[in-house]
Amino acid sequence: MVATKLMINHKSSMNNSRGVTLIEVLVVTAIMFILLGISFVGYRERGEELKLQRVAFKVAADIERVRGMAMSAQEEEISGEIPEGGWGICFDTANPNQYILFADLDADKFRKIDASENVETIYLEDGIEIDGLLPSTPLDVVFSPPSPDVYLQGGLPLNEVNIIIALINNPLKRKTIIVNSAGLVSISN
Repeated sequence: MVATKLMINHKSSMNNSRGVTLIEVLVVTAIMFILLGISFVGYRERGEELKLQRVAFKVAADIERVRGMAMSAQEEEISGEIPEGGWGICFDTANPNQYILFADLDADKFRKIDASENVETIYLEDGIEIDGLLPSTPLDVVFSPPSPDVYLQGGLPLNEVNIIIALINNPLKRKTIIVNSAGLVSISN
């Protein structure tokens, strides 16, 4: 009799418990997809900003690397000589997706890159370009050993130069790499 009574109580408790309805499952799924969609909208934009910041740090690091090459009087690989004019980096809007590290072998008074002095061409990541330079004038920054002395734009009397990199599909998103006449490199928004 007790066993029968327990079975009846168990059956009645099973009839009273409810499962999850299809509508409840659909509502929860819809909420999850809305939240997921909102997070992906910001993800792409944030990814582009991070790419821009990564490229800005890479450009600044390459400028620092050129300065280090000049300070250590590093020899140029082909000639095996220490470049008379030092080591430099060239930015040109004619090729907005790249910049060039060079050895100033002839130490001419203009402190600019010659065609034979190209040491390494560095390409920017896809979707980013160099922007804001004078259209017909490449920008050169040359570090001459041993201090190193800094020559901005061929030794013009400038306090600083700005290298602006921007997103191709959104030119308003940009970073500016600033090199001053003492060789200090900084990045600003």
